[in-house]
Amino acid sequence: MSTLRTLALWKAQVGGVVLSACLGLSGGSVPQQEDGQEPEGFRIGVAVNQIFLPVSVRYRGGGFVEGLTQEDFLVYENGVLQHIENFYSERVPVKVVLLVDASGSTYYSQADIRRAAIEFAKRLSPEDQVAVVSFNHQAKLLLDFSSDPDLVDLALKKIYAKGNTVLYDALYVTFDDLLKGVNTKTAVILLTDGIDTGSMVSFQDVLQLTLQASSPIYVVSKVDEYRAEAIGLRRLLRSRNQIIPDTLEDAFIQKRAEDLKRLADLTGGRYLSTRDFATLTDIYGQVAEELKHQYFMSYVPLNRERDGSWRSIEVKVRRGDVVARTRRGYYALGPDKTVP
Repeated sequence: MSTLRTLALWKAQVGGVVLSACLGLSGGSVPQQEDGQEPEGFRIGVAVNQIFLPVSVRYRGGGFVEGLTQEDFLVYENGVLQHIENFYSERVPVKVVLLVDASGSTYYSQADIRRAAIEFAKRLSPEDQVAVVSFNHQAKLLLDFSSDPDLVDLALKKIYAKGNTVLYDALYVTFDDLLKGVNTKTAVILLTDGIDTGSMVSFQDVLQLTLQASSPIYVVSKVDEYRAEAIGLRRLLRSRNQIIPDTLEDAFIQKRAEDLKRLADLTGGRYLSTRDFATLTDIYGQVAEELKHQYFMSYVPLNRERDGSWRSIEVKVRRGDVVARTRRGYYALGPDKTVP
């Protein structure tokens, strides 16, 4: 895909060293910090074509379900029962990418964002690791995976909100570079107003890539705040007989919100609107609790065909009072296909 091969380098200064990774080129991974090594005492058995599933199980009333065993779960791919290869009911170390919108529209929210992110890092276990990526007119790796909350705080203080938004580019490099080849539990927390104004890749490109990975995306959405501001700006522009850009139109904003909801749903994450919570800290706290209570399992698909087809996944629990949630499916290796 030519647009991906011409995507500009993403750069970040970590410990005084400039890191660059060019999409479409091998060997462009961002190097690990010394504290970014895999935690001792935990290894996931890796088989060819193994599919990893972080699974959240809740009572229909809302609380997390604990104490389930491998025998309680049924995993289906395209309706066919699969054999669970690995199963972990206790906490599995997780690598979390905090993907933070640093465009001009988030200028007045940065203090709240930093506070919420720091509290999130502190709620994780010592074995867990956090990376920080910001994006405005370009995506920047501010911190490679680390378990030190002070480094997370330092990275977030580097953010200065200004400029346009390359949301899709930031998601693409996060999955194509930072998370590529990571065979452990991962998650992405994306905070954004959802309005992409300058990416070289499309939403469809991003969706294709994320559905080849196993990382749930938790979208912390500021779309409703952006929508409210857009109403006022439209009135102002009309009063001056000026042209209203597409990015301020309701139809455009609604489509961006629907795209973010779809991204969260298909990857097994959640769409969390800031309008529904008192603070960002409350939202990040919910995500931290969910990550702590997830089951983690994997299977090797019985269908070994490399046909690039979409494979739907369904996880069931042998209990009627609970609901399981995980990624909706993945793409088999092979030609690109249309996202369902």
